[in-house]
Amino acid sequence: MLCRTKNNYGKEEAEIPPENMDLTSIPFLIYFLPILLILYYAASFSAQVQNGVLFVACILFYAWGDPQSIMLLIACILLSSVASYLIVRMDGSMKKLMLYVGVGVNLFLLFATRYMSDFLELLGPSIGVELHYSVHEPLGMLVFILHAVSYLVDVYRGKADTESPFNVGIYIAFFPFLRNGPLLCYREIQPQLKKRKIDYRLLALGACRLIVGLAKLVILTDRFRGIADNVFSLAQIDAGEYSVPILLSWLGIGTFTLQIYFEFSGYADMGIGLAMLLGYRVEENFNAPYSAQSLKDFWKRWEVGLSQWMSRYLSSLFSETHSENDDMSVFQIFTFAIIGLWHGTKYTFVIWGVINGIVVLAESIIDYPSQIPFKALRRMYTMLVVMIGFVMFRAEDIYQASRYYLDMFGLNNNGFFSDIALRLIRENWIYYIAGILFCFPIARNMNERMFKDPSGTLNQVMTLVYPLAMLLLFAICLTFIVVGAYFPA
Repeated sequence: MLCRTKNNYGKEEAEIPPENMDLTSIPFLIYFLPILLILYYAASFSAQVQNGVLFVACILFYAWGDPQSIMLLIACILLSSVASYLIVRMDGSMKKLMLYVGVGVNLFLLFATRYMSDFLELLGPSIGVELHYSVHEPLGMLVFILHAVSYLVDVYRGKADTESPFNVGIYIAFFPFLRNGPLLCYREIQPQLKKRKIDYRLLALGACRLIVGLAKLVILTDRFRGIADNVFSLAQIDAGEYSVPILLSWLGIGTFTLQIYFEFSGYADMGIGLAMLLGYRVEENFNAPYSAQSLKDFWKRWEVGLSQWMSRYLSSLFSETHSENDDMSVFQIFTFAIIGLWHGTKYTFVIWGVINGIVVLAESIIDYPSQIPFKALRRMYTMLVVMIGFVMFRAEDIYQASRYYLDMFGLNNNGFFSDIALRLIRENWIYYIAGILFCFPIARNMNERMFKDPSGTLNQVMTLVYPLAMLLLFAICLTFIVVGAYFPA
């Protein structure tokens, strides 16, 4: 049975089976992951055997509750393997043609499953015909298609060697990163497919990162989501009935700013932690983005894997096919529009991406942030721009976004104070304090400090206390998950 669902920030997703496994689900945490680790470590005598275990685990993870979609994933893996095999054996124009065919087919599969329905809905009214198209989008489709593109381009450029379909499958369908990345560049992960070293420090660090990411998702994200959804829903009410006060509207977008960070970074932390448990080392995907001093700096810290993928593949492809005299500013805005499409198929995501591209371009033109002398002011400016942009990201449509902007700046006869805002702060103050504190990499820095430098009395004490704290936090997370399953919001 398929059901239509909404994701955490209001955009409508493709039809997905309700039984799909998620990194925060009890079946994954209690059954799937422990069994996988036991089999994986039992095969530590051979990297190839471990790869076989991991490949089967990736396939089973995607097939859980959604066996129909697994054929599309396998087709993507086989297509990429065959295309890479032909690319290295061809020369000149035929080599480039095979690259375009492999990349083009993968992108067509992505468009057909993720974007075609929305495209036809927009096209239908313009031609006077009502067009309907419904197809099931596989879980993690966007991530594994872009991984396939990365693999083909790196092989074409000679940055990486061709691999067996099993190793290609592990890279494309690496289940820890299916939700929000980080996106991996194939050239960086290939050496670890052949050889990797697992030690107890890496396992301990990975387990802690996994638990911290889980806590971000089930404790903080879910709480902030409920508050933000309720506030944004008020902006859909007719202005004659209710106008959201200024204080409540800013609390709503501030809460959503916390929600979206903990959701994205929570899945990234869980993915990185799982990768460590499997012996893989990957780059950070979030580097304290809310401490950035410009929007350009923000995008160097927010979804780092996505930004690197765009730079290495999309931007470099443009620079190869255009002269240095071409205007790169238009392409920069286009890149941000593509980043918007990464997050969702609605036009509001594209508008959000374009707004970010225009602001980043404007900062470059006026040589910002050198114009503002104090770091605190630069950070305040950055957060203001980010939050204003996130209104468009979160809104269901232009109407809701415009209503919300009017409410934020008191242009809707809405007043300032709000009893609802004060009550929400009073009831959730502990979550807000924790959310603001953990926007900074406190847990990550503590993990790294203990495991890289275990000497010293404080670190020795923390080495004993911290694992107990993590186990307690894990138990609390399981309680939140079970209670949420029985009493859904």
